[in-house]
This record gives sequence, structure tokens and C-alpha cells, in this order.
Amino acid sequence: MASPKSDIKSEIKSWLKVALKKENLTDIVVNEVGTTEKGDGYMGDIIFASVSGKTEGQSTKDFDLVLKCSKQSQALRENPQMILIYLNEILMYDHVFPTFFKFQQDKGIKNPFNSVPKCYGTFKGENIEVIVLENLKKSGYELWPKTKPLERKHIDFVIKQYGKLHAISVAMREQQPDKFEELVKRIEENMKGMAAGPMVTLFGGCIDETCELLKNELDENILSKWRSFKGQIETVLGTTYSQGFKVIIHGDCWNNNFMHKFENETTKEPLKVAMLDWQVSRYASPIADLSYFLFTCISKEDIENLDEILRVEDPDVLYPFHQFLDEWKLYCKYGILMSSFLMKICSTEKDEVVDITESVDSGKDFFDTFSGGIRNTELYKKRMRHIIEYAVKHDLI
Repeated sequence: MASPKSDIKSEIKSWLKVALKKENLTDIVVNEVGTTEKGDGYMGDIIFASVSGKTEGQSTKDFDLVLKCSKQSQALRENPQMILIYLNEILMYDHVFPTFFKFQQDKGIKNPFNSVPKCYGTFKGENIEVIVLENLKKSGYELWPKTKPLERKHIDFVIKQYGKLHAISVAMREQQPDKFEELVKRIEENMKGMAAGPMVTLFGGCIDETCELLKNELDENILSKWRSFKGQIETVLGTTYSQGFKVIIHGDCWNNNFMHKFENETTKEPLKVAMLDWQVSRYASPIADLSYFLFTCISKEDIENLDEILRVEDPDVLYPFHQFLDEWKLYCKYGILMSSFLMKICSTEKDEVVDITESVDSGKDFFDTFSGGIRNTELYKKRMRHIIEYAVKHDLI
């Protein structure tokens, strides 16, 4: 009788025969298989695989791969939105990034946007979608601890990469409008079915929770304004995606969706960064990316320098800075809203991480799985307090 491990190796091999087609390999062998810890992949399962195969010249070629697999829970897959986000990420790796990279190459861009893991290929089967990526850990990339804000030098470094990403949309829309419009159309087709309703309830609960946690620490005027922000949630989610200056965005910009490579392990000088999880990438305001990233990753010390940090992206490349600032005041509410939930996620301990499959299979609604309490409320309070104070002080909510 085949062991579970041999079964998964056999399944992986069948995926790789399709996904690695461009490599022209024969005799593919899956040597080692590992997985992340329970709950690490909120929206998908991660498999690490060491793989080898024979090239056309009969030499052996080795690969250290990460296979990002969609959840196979039938309860989850009954929600059509779940399928759409998996297909959207495949679209990004199969079509959008190759188009972006070729555009930059054709234009002779010296320091192009390439802050994504190498994708070897994708696989779509019955009740499964798979993206085959390079294993960045083998190249020295690492996650930043989610309980700690990023340092200023890393904030600036990531912002510069977002500037490069967003600038491609601006240039393509101007120079290759038909090709760009086709990409946008395909992304919007995937994302138009995403409903905001359940998210309104989720974020509303997070605002209530932070109000309760901070009721003896923040001025009632500040708390009142934060509490009233609940009434804007649906508008914030809608306008950020539908109005203003738009580009193709990353869309999911919290700590665990960046892997960093450092010049020096002691000083942590940034050398490269890779942006992960493109499932909710869409055509929207670039401020969706910037505000989401900044308000979920910035420290209390650095938030006071936000105007200076915003200039790092060089928004004049996209549109005049005064227009950027006007839109920032309108759309940065999105990142402030996202922080209310993501700071909670960043404050969870390992044994509190939600396993979405288990939760939904037990009958819970997808968004209800995130509504429980956490132990480290002190960290949650600490991470949220300066964001709320800043938002109220600068009249952003």
C-alpha cells in the first residue's frame, strides 16, 4: 500500500509535468517534500519540494521549489470568490508579469521592477490550482518578524519597488494601450465578483474591538472619530477600487507578503525584496498599495515622517505630487482600515493562527474565522494606537 508521502510525491509529479513544460524535462523525480506550519498559508497551502529531472542533453537539473496550492476544501470552493482569487494569481504569473517584464526589457529600463519570485509554471486541475515558484529561502530571503514594524530603510526600499511596479501601468497605458487594456480587462473579470459585505462586518468588529481595548488610554474625542469610521467602511472599500487614478496593484501588502534579502545580516541593509501573494491584485488606486503597506508595517517613530516617506515612490512619475496628495487624503483610509484587521493578525501567537480549512469545514463562515479574540492584546493595542492617533490628528478618517 502506498504511503501518504509517496501519494503526495506522485501528485506533485503530475502537477510538475505540466508546470515545468518549458524546462523540457524527462524523468522528473520528487526527492523531498515539506510543508509550512498549520495556518501559515491563509489562502492556500504551501509545499516545499526538492526536484530533479533530465534535460534534453541528459544532464540532471535540480530545482528547489515552492508549490502554492489552492485549498481543496469543498466547503471553501463552494464560494466562487475563492476560485476567482486563485485564478487571478495564476493570471498575474502567467500573463501580467511576463508582459510587464518584456515591456521593461524592450524599453531598456536599467533598474526594472522584478520584485517577484521566479515562476516556473502553473497547473489547473479538478479542484486544484498550483503555482510553481522558486524557493526564495534557498537564495537567502527571509520574512521579517510579523510582531515588529519594519525599519525605515526597509519601508523606503519597498516603497521604491512599488513605484517601479505602478510606473509600468502608467507607461504601458500610454505606449501600448490595447495590450494594457487587455490585461486590465482580464483582471477586472476575475475580481468583479468579490463582495464587500462580509468584509464590512469583519472590519467593523475590529474597530469595535480596538475601541474597547483603548477606551481607558485614548481621548474620547479620538475614540469617537475612530468608532464613527465604521460608517465609512463600505464606501472606503468601493472607492479605492473604482475611482481616481488607477494602476495594476499588488493588493495584499502586509508583513508576511514580503521576503527580504539583506546585504549584511547584522545591519539588515536591504538588498532585494520579493512581493508574494498576488491573489487580490487588481486595477485600482496606487494608494491602495501604499496605504495598506505603510499603515500595516510602519513604526510609531516613522509614522510622523509619512509625508517624507511618500515622496520616496517619486509619485511625480505617476502624476503631479499635489494630485497624489489630494488622492492620498481620499484613499489612504483604505490602509487605515486594513490595519485594524492586519495588526490583529500580526499580534497572534503560533497556536492562535486560524486554519481556514478546518474552520470552514466545521461550518463557520469564511470571515467569521477571523473574529475570535487573541491573547496578546497589549501588542495589538500598541500597534494600533499610533495609527488611530495619526489618522485622527491629520483628519484622515
